[in-house]
Amino acid sequence: MTTIYEFAVVEGQEWVLPVDDSYYEVFFSLDGTPLGSWEPPVMRRVSEGDPVYSDFPWLGEHAPLLRKPAVDALEAPLLAYGELVPLRGEKVWLFNVTKVIDALDKERSEIVYFDNGDILAIEQYAFDVDKVGTAEVFKLPMRASPVFVNDVFVDRVRKAGLRTVSFKQRWISGESTGD
Repeated sequence: MTTIYEFAVVEGQEWVLPVDDSYYEVFFSLDGTPLGSWEPPVMRRVSEGDPVYSDFPWLGEHAPLLRKPAVDALEAPLLAYGELVPLRGEKVWLFNVTKVIDALDKERSEIVYFDNGDILAIEQYAFDVDKVGTAEVFKLPMRASPVFVNDVFVDRVRKAGLRTVSFKQRWISGESTGD
């Protein structure tokens, strides 16, 4: 049985955001291409309220950020699926996923389309398990695709004892799971 998850934010979890708002578009545009000589943005921790420390501070499900304990625990398996790019300001790394798999089963997924046929939103996911294979981490070939992980990766995170990391179950061996 295969279970696919995406990263999720928990109530009160700390957020780390770019100081320059123009970088939001850069993060949404991550499409599996290595960043090469990219100039990393300066990031800042959102300090409103009393945010809960996280080894994966939140920016979005499409651009996982990691603190040093997460990099130390997961660097080897992560590098098989992307690159860890240090950012400036806050001591965090962007995990730029370069493993892109066209594994969305459009027939079994619940998809909302724009009038021109482009995907607006995916309300329930279904994946082609043969295309996903044993990939622990991947993105779909679409703008702002969430980063998907399998149960093996979730187990790695749990066994490493990383703090305030959450996942939303999106699909189980042929069954979509809603929000």
